[in-house]
Amino acid sequence: MTDDREEQLMSWVTREQTIASRRGTPWYQLDTLARSRDVKTRLRVAKNPSAEDAALWVLARDADLDVREQVARRDDVPVRVLALLSSDVSARVRSAVARNPGTSATTLRGMSEDPHHGVRFAVQAAQRLRERSAAEVEAAVEEAREAGQEPDEQRTPAAGAARVPSVA
Repeated sequence: MTDDREEQLMSWVTREQTIASRRGTPWYQLDTLARSRDVKTRLRVAKNPSAEDAALWVLARDADLDVREQVARRDDVPVRVLALLSSDVSARVRSAVARNPGTSATTLRGMSEDPHHGVRFAVQAAQRLRERSAAEVEAAVEEAREAGQEPDEQRTPAAGAARVPSVA
């Protein structure tokens, strides 16, 4: 290969990776880039918040461990993709699924007897965190009732006591 040809190829890969990284890249381009031969491009698509479900499905089946792990770490990954990744060959990917707050309780229960101790530990930690969070919500509701207030499901943590207006 000539030096010019190599340089052109390298700039093409770099351009592809740049496009895969941009938040404003349209979903249909990200879907195409999710099938790129370049693992760095696919990893960037997996990290891109604009990547939609179709691209995430493709990346969840990727041959590269880092790509699959990145998909499992996303907050917005569909529950069905997490269920698929919960049986991944890599313990790193399965642990990332267990730590993902979007993983369903059913999937976590299925992972509780994973052969890898690190995955089982991540599952137990996730289950304890969910139980603690549920107990805190229950305590807050009870505290509000005792104070004579009606619990408000529309209250947002960031807004404190501010109420989100309801549409009637």
